[in-house]
Order: sequence, then structure tokens, then C-alpha cells
Amino acid sequence: MSRQNFSEALNWATASATAVANNASEALLIPLQTIYGNYLADGRVLRLRLMGGYGTTATPTLTMAVRWGGLAGTVLAKSFAITTTSAVGGGASMTAYWEAELFIQTRVNGSSGSLFTGGDVTLYTSSAPTAGTTSTNYGLVVPIVSGSTGGTTPVAVTVDLTADTTLAVTVTWSAANAANSIQTHFATTESLN
Repeated sequence: MSRQNFSEALNWATASATAVANNASEALLIPLQTIYGNYLADGRVLRLRLMGGYGTTATPTLTMAVRWGGLAGTVLAKSFAITTTSAVGGGASMTAYWEAELFIQTRVNGSSGSLFTGGDVTLYTSSAPTAGTTSTNYGLVVPIVSGSTGGTTPVAVTVDLTADTTLAVTVTWSAANAANSIQTHFATTESLN
């Protein structure tokens, strides 16, 4: 990774990630990504883009989070617990589409660094919209807010930026069921500056 002020790709998927299914524990949505020590200088912004498929049974909730330091690391940002549509996407066949875009900005670098994270996740149903229809919502957009609680006033999070650290994007289903499944098919991480 360079120290220049230009956009560059840091990480990208070359295959679909392992599906998170039949699991009510927090799990990795994409493989861990290493961010090198001192890479996040003041003002540097990372953008993560994720897309994939999901399916449900009943109406489970789904929570997405971004963590600094792996699956058990510090929560940088978190979504609300999203109540999903019942039996969307053919369950375990994951035919409904979802996408997320996240931004991580360095407010202060160093051993007591400060990161501010935000973005959103959009979950679509597997039903095709009808042209000219305005009353039916075929997608649910939920914010992913900086801080550890999700959906509250955004706050910057203090972490050590001087050591190589893994960045994790996670999901948690409220109920373990084989039909409650989500998978990432496309993922990129890029530095915008």
C-alpha cells in the first residue's frame, strides 16, 4: 500500500465468500482484511462495497457490523437489527439481492487513533417490481452507524492505528435456521485518498 494521495484498490474478492447460515452467532461476512500499521493517516478514507444474495424463513433479524481487530475486535460501526421479510429469497437458495457501502475515515492517527465509520446496507426482496408502482417497497435501506450500539448518535471510535490490524465485516442472525442465509459474491476495499 502506498503513502500517496490517490485512489487505490486494497482488497478484492475473486470468489464468493462462505455463506453465513444456520447460525445465531456473529460471523464473518467476508474474509479478514489486513490494514497495515500507520497506513491510515489523518483524513484517509476507505470505501468497502459488498454485494450478494440472501434468504430467510419467518422474519429473523440481521445485524451487520464493522470491527477493527477481527471477529472479536472493537466495533467501529453497527446497524440496527434489521427485521427481514418472511421467506424471502427462496431461503437457503439465497435468490434475494443485498448490497452495502461503508466508509471509514481516519480522524486522528497513531496509537490512540480515531476512526469514523458510516454507510448503509440495502436488502431487496426477490419479487420483481411492477413498472409505475410507487406504493410498494422492494428494498429496505438501513444505516450502519459509527459506534458500538447501532442506530444511535454516531461517534468516532478510538483504536490503535500503528500496528497491522485486521478489518472484519460481520453479520448476526437472530435465529439459527438453514434458510436464514447470507453470502457475499462481490467485495472490494479501496482507499479514496
